[in-house]
Amino acid sequence: MEAWIDAVVLLVTGPSICAGVVVDDHTVATAYHCVASGHKPRVELRDGSRHEARTVAMDPANDLAIIEVDGTLGAPLVPRESLPTPGERVFAIGHPYASAASGKLEGTLLWSVSEGIVSAVGTTLIQTDAALNPGNSGGPLLDAEGRIIGIVSRKLAADNLSFATRVDRLQALRATPEKPVLGGTWDGALALTPRAAGDYALAGEVSVVVRDRAWLRAQAGGSVGDDDPEAHSRVMLGLRQRLGRGSLSTTVDLGGGLDGESLGPVLTGRVELAGVGLGVAWFPTEDELAIGLELSTQIALLHGVW
Repeated sequence: MEAWIDAVVLLVTGPSICAGVVVDDHTVATAYHCVASGHKPRVELRDGSRHEARTVAMDPANDLAIIEVDGTLGAPLVPRESLPTPGERVFAIGHPYASAASGKLEGTLLWSVSEGIVSAVGTTLIQTDAALNPGNSGGPLLDAEGRIIGIVSRKLAADNLSFATRVDRLQALRATPEKPVLGGTWDGALALTPRAAGDYALAGEVSVVVRDRAWLRAQAGGSVGDDDPEAHSRVMLGLRQRLGRGSLSTTVDLGGGLDGESLGPVLTGRVELAGVGLGVAWFPTEDELAIGLELSTQIALLHGVW
């Protein structure tokens, strides 16, 4: 079983942690929802080596994706040609609740194995009673000989009701891969920015963030104070850098655009931590600097990845 465990990778995509399984020297199979955010994936092997990766094929309908690395990944696991039968013994390998694998839990959770049986075989999914939790997604469901019979996809909010996408769906994707498309995440924010004494601009904002690197942002709102009651709007384009990973990772945005109220250019920057951002806007033509506090939340996902 050591060889089976070594063929499972830790897949980090921005703040998310999933699993994947090596299917050839340079390729990993995983779940589509593990890479759907558009973050650039990174693969970590059990020996600690790390590889930058890219998504090369995807099947959103069946929750499958294939990612490729430049380095060598080691011995792959072999997909099984026949479907399993109900009652058959199976094993799942992954990283359940991987973010908790420190302190007294160090040495556990990562590359952990759970056992169960095949509960049922559907047209797309295999149901199993093996223990699967966040962090197992994208990892393999294996038969007693270590052959891949499925890729872990989802579970229901009930005891021992978990599902893996059938391996024949994975083999079909590998045979006729769908090309990745441009994608990213939609973000929403509410910004409060001082503009003058007793005057605040309150604005709603929508951003499209591509691969966690570039963003296009539109903002519209009005003045809260009495000095300037006119509505205003702003359209901006910029770059993003993420620092760290996990729920408390920090993003730094820098960019610029056009401000509808001043009818001139505006340069913007923002640092965001856990959904709370501190934004700065500079209006070069007016030589004015504004600092605002923003509350934001991710509100949707685009369909594709890049």
